[in-house]
Amino acid sequence: MEGFRFHYDIRVRWPEVDGQLIVYNANYLMYLDLAFQEFFRHELKLYGEVPTTVLAKTTLQYHKSARFEDDLSIWVRTNRIGNTSIVLDFAITRQDELIFEAQSIYVHVDGAGTPSPVPDDWRAALTGYEQGEAV
Repeated sequence: MEGFRFHYDIRVRWPEVDGQLIVYNANYLMYLDLAFQEFFRHELKLYGEVPTTVLAKTTLQYHKSARFEDDLSIWVRTNRIGNTSIVLDFAITRQDELIFEAQSIYVHVDGAGTPSPVPDDWRAALTGYEQGEAV
């Protein structure tokens, strides 16, 4: 997918579909969360760090329905890094066909759940990765 480096592949499973055998709309959020975790764990090597973020906002754009046993790629890229927030773009494709897009804002928080600055190592990893550096 143009403009994205990382993707996480899944096959749509039975519990994720409704009676029409299409993915129930709330499950797309689960797909985004899976890709977010894998992006931080495998690509950025920030395993164990993910729980210090909270999801503040997500906007969704459905283009086509995914169906039972479809093979999907969930693409992730960093859109922007703020003082306490990270904005990620997501795209879901089925055989190179764009079927879904989303943008999520994650806020970094401290142990008390208060917004806190995005750590320097996160900022460096996210920026470097999007500039094509190996992590």
